[in-house]
Amino acid sequence: MQLHTSNSVTDEEGYVFLAEELTEGETEFEETEAITVMKLPLAAAVTMVMDGRITDAISAAGLLKLALRSK
Repeated sequence: MQLHTSNSVTDEEGYVFLAEELTEGETEFEETEAITVMKLPLAAAVTMVMDGRITDAISAAGLLKLALRSK
């Protein structure tokens, strides 16, 4: 899914990919990355979008689209 974060301000594009049947492996975050990995059911992630705990627009759009597709 291709997203435009703010058509009137920037030409930035974002992409959301759905990865399935993955296996867990080691991560190698860069020094400047502050990432928290959380494993939770889709419904819980959607709740976090709706109550404002997930505010990143690309993440929110991807989660909400997946939730609608899953119905």
